[in-house]
Amino acid sequence: MQQIQDLIQAGQIETAIRETEAALSQLPASVFHQIIGKDLLNLQPPLTAFLNHFYTAMTEEEEIDVKAIYVEMNSFTTQYDRWLLHLLAYESVANRDNLDWLTDFAGESEKTLTITGFEALQEANKNYMQSEGYRDDQLRQSCELQEYLVILRLQELVKHTVNANKGKAPWANVPVFVSAHDYEDLIYIIQ
Repeated sequence: MQQIQDLIQAGQIETAIRETEAALSQLPASVFHQIIGKDLLNLQPPLTAFLNHFYTAMTEEEEIDVKAIYVEMNSFTTQYDRWLLHLLAYESVANRDNLDWLTDFAGESEKTLTITGFEALQEANKNYMQSEGYRDDQLRQSCELQEYLVILRLQELVKHTVNANKGKAPWANVPVFVSAHDYEDLIYIIQ
């Protein structure tokens, strides 16, 4: 959905969430509608600790001059058992219009952070794929909008976490890129 992508690039995450939820609510009720009104903000304290640990490990142990961080969610549409976040560190920020440089990271987190609160959606995605729910056009539309909302809620979480740590944590002063694996076209940059 180009409109969602444009809102993400403009930094209008809250508007993108509202518009995506409105579009989903117009479709016939499905298991994917349970995401409406649910966020991931409960993960702000563990995400802060995860980023603190990661930044310290990268700068002190790996001696990387961190110029950017990428918070990447796993391939959640096919990896239903555990939704998680992985962190990558970069020593430079190349062309923001061409994100091919994201594959050239200087360091990565040894551990991951499990996303909690969306377990019912994980099960819904699993059942959808296993029952070939994608063959139903309306259910496929609901699933796609739910996918956007999962990513948008992740971006909302990271945005709130970074903003809450401005002036407190050094990692909050570098650009933080946020998306899910295979959704690089929906990447959000927090400055």
